[in-house]
Amino acid sequence: MRRGDEARALRIGSPAKGAAGAAWLAALLAAGSASGQAPPPRAPELAVDAAPVFGTSGAVPWGWNQIVVRIQNNGGRAARGEVEVSSRRSSEQRVFVASAPYTVGAGASVNVRVPVQVSPFGDVLVRALDEGGATVSSHALSSTSQRAVVLFDVSETSLLRAGLHEAPVAPLYMPTGFGPGSSPDAVLWVGQPRYDGATGDPLLPDRPALYSAADAVLLRTDALSRLNGAELDALAGYVLSGGTLALSVARPEDLRHPTLAALVGGEVSRAGVAPPTLEEIMPPGAPSGLGKPGNVLLPAPSASPEVAEALSGWSGGNLRASPYGSSAFYGLGEVHLLAFDPTRLPAAGDPWVKIRVADLARRAHDRRSTVAFRPGEEAMGLDLDPVRRELDPNEGARWAIGVSALLLCIYAVLAGPINFARAARQGRPLRALRHLPVYAAVAFAAIVGVGLLAKGVRGRARHLTLIEAGAGMTKGAVRRFRGFFVSSAEELTVRTTDASSVISTAVVAELSGRRDRLVVDRDGARLTEVAALPWQTVIVREDGAAPLGDGIAIVAEPSGELVVSNRSGRDLRGGVLWLPEGAARYFARIRDGEKVSSRAGVDLAARAEGQLWLAHAGFGRRVGGIDIHDLGGSLLVALLEPDAPGLGAAWLAIEEAAGTAVDWFPAGVPVLLGQLDGGEGRASDSGLRIESDRVLVRIVGLGGRP
Repeated sequence: MRRGDEARALRIGSPAKGAAGAAWLAALLAAGSASGQAPPPRAPELAVDAAPVFGTSGAVPWGWNQIVVRIQNNGGRAARGEVEVSSRRSSEQRVFVASAPYTVGAGASVNVRVPVQVSPFGDVLVRALDEGGATVSSHALSSTSQRAVVLFDVSETSLLRAGLHEAPVAPLYMPTGFGPGSSPDAVLWVGQPRYDGATGDPLLPDRPALYSAADAVLLRTDALSRLNGAELDALAGYVLSGGTLALSVARPEDLRHPTLAALVGGEVSRAGVAPPTLEEIMPPGAPSGLGKPGNVLLPAPSASPEVAEALSGWSGGNLRASPYGSSAFYGLGEVHLLAFDPTRLPAAGDPWVKIRVADLARRAHDRRSTVAFRPGEEAMGLDLDPVRRELDPNEGARWAIGVSALLLCIYAVLAGPINFARAARQGRPLRALRHLPVYAAVAFAAIVGVGLLAKGVRGRARHLTLIEAGAGMTKGAVRRFRGFFVSSAEELTVRTTDASSVISTAVVAELSGRRDRLVVDRDGARLTEVAALPWQTVIVREDGAAPLGDGIAIVAEPSGELVVSNRSGRDLRGGVLWLPEGAARYFARIRDGEKVSSRAGVDLAARAEGQLWLAHAGFGRRVGGIDIHDLGGSLLVALLEPDAPGLGAAWLAIEEAAGTAVDWFPAGVPVLLGQLDGGEGRASDSGLRIESDRVLVRIVGLGGRP
């Protein structure tokens, strides 16, 4: 056979030779595999990426935050499972775990947003689990202890970040410690959100408490007009509870949008630039080594010609002239309609504009002092023992200890001297031993009966709630302390009151580890596996929003007197009205639908207990660069006890839980304190009867219908 024919035979071959060639090829592949030359790895079916909403410096700010997990399904069939985010504090045996389900179709992607309570100096672990519970992907994040002034720029590409991130600022509110409003570094952080690749919309928090890391939010009006659902409710709730929203006008039609009208109190129209907007703002000095090189703000007396030509003022609703354009109060927060657009050039690079944006963020941080409980803020280092005493039924059962001690003394006398003396007189001293078990059984039964009478045989719940709202607002920020007292060991499931709230344990039972497991679904969130031990109280903290009927209005009359209109749907008891000039009036009760004038109230300066409280509350105390005014809860006890038993102690517990850096009575505005009768109207909580439901309110400022 010729050489060409041989080659042709090798290429074509007979069936036998073809089988032999296939066997030879398989052996060759096996040998290659055995030698370590494996085929290239396949791409994972699920590609997972995780990042915090407020990841301003590569780390997760502490307090309540939100992790956005993007899951891309590269497989050929739908995938489902859950995302689990855990936060652990290295110095304590505390673990917080939050989870949310996901379902993603073949070739599609989904963004899963998981709320998490982040601890300082801790680690955050994000895991994506498949349907069987196996780990698909894992990402480790770190938390930061830094507390810079944070501006959240809702722009796909922030032009301000290059010139303002880590620029020095000078906040006046500089408390110390790790409680709410802890001292920030005197620099400005500019953060950006993630964007949904499918829709092009920003991924914003869906609960107000998840904005806790942000001092101010910068947003264009066209982006605001596209917000709806939970994201819009969360942003409005953030401002309502003391946050600051800065809006740059993108389109003329946005001025008539109902969302903007609701935030500023009416339809907006263009106006001339007001003199306060043109006044010079001096930038803060930069201490040596502070801030990012090149981002130190230098004086700029006026805007550049291009920016000055585009400046505009705004009028309508509750807007008033301000250094930033026009501003309005919304609840406890502020809305600024900017005279310039810092999200676009040339304004984004103008030194005059940058100074104003930094000053706006500084002001937003300083206003944290006026809110007792800013939703979502971490509550480290605060004294919650007064809250526990308010919610712990054991505190009202101390009498049982005295009665039990008295019963033991009686038992000792009867079973000892009297029993043996009686047996000796009868000439049968050993008969006393026969009576001892009877006396012991009776004493034991009596003591157990006293314990059951004091503690009860069924579990129960107690609530202590503070609602803070602007005058006339129908909703307010709420901090709920929910106490649970059970008669036998069990694991409770505690749901949030509404879908917009966040929840975590505040005080756990003794000998039980603090491990929070939060499950998030379409109905809201629930805290599972809450360890409750017999006759011990577990306290859960909840942050969210609460309704106030048609609101509690405070309106100034031309004469200077203030009129309080209670439209909350409940009577207000033990009302203390703080007047801007530092005086105070007391109302034993303001009924639902009733209007009262400040001159009709009791002047607290005319009462001995009122004088002591006024002297304490009216004395300003310096915190950083501002004066704050304490609540003086301990002095309110004597004042409120005759008309509202226990109300003074409740205010003291709230004051201790809020910390020592709260300005309860901001300068120049009225403040109304009181209790709403009837609580929140719930009969049970997590299957337990609500035994006590005390709702306190703090109404700040002027507003509402007279």
